[in-house]
Amino acid sequence: MKYDADSFRAQNQEEIIRREAIISQESVFKRYALEKKLISHVAAGNYEQAVQVLDSFSHDPEDYLDLIARIPEVPDEQLRFFGSLLNSTLRVSLLSSQIPVIHIHIIATHFGILLEEAPIEYLRDERIMHRIVEAYCYYAGEFNGVRHSETVSKITDYIIFHINEELSLHQIADTFHFSAAYVNRILKKETGYTTVQYIKKNRVFLAKTLLHFGDLTIADVAVSVGYSDSNYFCRVFKQLEGISPMQFRRKKAATRE
Repeated sequence: MKYDADSFRAQNQEEIIRREAIISQESVFKRYALEKKLISHVAAGNYEQAVQVLDSFSHDPEDYLDLIARIPEVPDEQLRFFGSLLNSTLRVSLLSSQIPVIHIHIIATHFGILLEEAPIEYLRDERIMHRIVEAYCYYAGEFNGVRHSETVSKITDYIIFHINEELSLHQIADTFHFSAAYVNRILKKETGYTTVQYIKKNRVFLAKTLLHFGDLTIADVAVSVGYSDSNYFCRVFKQLEGISPMQFRRKKAATRE
């Protein structure tokens, strides 16, 4: 069967109109205004302000008539629907930043799966949505104001995309047909870190995210960020953060209670 875009679009518009999906311009304008505020606060890493905006959103289906065809009728499933809307909106808040796209992908995918598969009782706790906002603000705050040249951006993106693999200065230099000394020099100049330091920093940063917002074991976290030896991972983590991975997890869990 041949796909007819114009026909599909016309039928879709008729269906929307038939369901009276565009009858409340006021609610649409209000929601989009709130989304813009939420995106702005998250992009700046302002968690408290972002949560205030989030809590002002309506969850009444009557205020989402433009989406009525997509909203589940079962109240519990509506939680997943609105959570997915939130995750998509928050993802947008990071796209205009210098945050490596692999980080955006990881966080968006993590919460996407959580919202699809978590028991509904878990999602009924409003703190879960706050936690999602916190995670996005955390990322935005870590990378706020970061600007790199095109060459350094390519190198740092390569490191992030391969963060769970074996990485070395010479391998990275060979990949971009640069000398090892040149890679080290420009990376140090723009990031403040040597290549080895930058790899460790980003492995630990990703580990902090997995420890804070996920439920993986320490050993699984280590493998996920490129360390086959969990004991060595713990030593590197403590060297950079001053505490062990387990202590970091407990500390973050305590702040959410």
